[in-house]
Amino acid sequence: MQPLAALGNLCTASLLLTIDLIHSAIRGALLFAVDLIDVATGSGKNTGRKKLGWHEQRYATSPVFSDEGGYEALDSAATLATSTFPIGPEELIAKAKRVLAAEFGTKAGADPAALLSDDFQFVAPIVGPLSRAEFVRAFGSFKLKEAFPDLRDKSWFAVDPLEPNRVWFFSRAEATHTGTLHFGGRAIAATHKVVRSPPQAQSLLFDREGKVYTLTVGYCMDKRIGNTEGLGGVFAYLKAVGQPLPVKEGQRLYTPSVRFEALERLGEGAAGL
Repeated sequence: MQPLAALGNLCTASLLLTIDLIHSAIRGALLFAVDLIDVATGSGKNTGRKKLGWHEQRYATSPVFSDEGGYEALDSAATLATSTFPIGPEELIAKAKRVLAAEFGTKAGADPAALLSDDFQFVAPIVGPLSRAEFVRAFGSFKLKEAFPDLRDKSWFAVDPLEPNRVWFFSRAEATHTGTLHFGGRAIAATHKVVRSPPQAQSLLFDREGKVYTLTVGYCMDKRIGNTEGLGGVFAYLKAVGQPLPVKEGQRLYTPSVRFEALERLGEGAAGL
């Protein structure tokens, strides 16, 4: 059966590559038309293929290593000791927790401008960068705590020893959808479904004044965990309650392309001959 399976893989790979070729030709022609319209009208800013640039790294330390058990590991404490950033790790983590407790300034009585800098950017795997006004408007409209009253991020925190103004927080959020979730003009009634997000790497970057100038969220660390197929952030909640966005980015973390599948089949076919 192995030679037969190999032949099948080679045949299907050729079909998949044909699909990819046709798709690429049509896509290329239409994208060229889109680009011409953008040039003529000034449209397309900060969308799809034309995202705005994000902030470059502002602070760095000199790495210090330790050799334990034959492995040269980064000595976090010694590396952080070389930092020139004026806010220490403990104070920085405390600030991060205050920002999260205030829901990034969207909680009643909180002031986003007191927590987020004027040049703030929100950068997720798919969405962003968003400005402070754009982010506050979007995040505030979701009303996550009303939709998921029992939401627990289950986060733990650490200052990046190589970028001493960045606080990493890793979470394994879990919540039950018992309220109304608002997204994109839709009001999604309670489904009573449980959301189990995968472990996510998220971070807050602070300036010298102690304000957040970059927020990164939703970066999945293990797509096997949870019930969101590797999606993080708000996309995870939509997926778990049965209302995923009608685009491949909102369905799961990774959707292999036709070309990638064809290459996999070519490899399997060659190995079976």
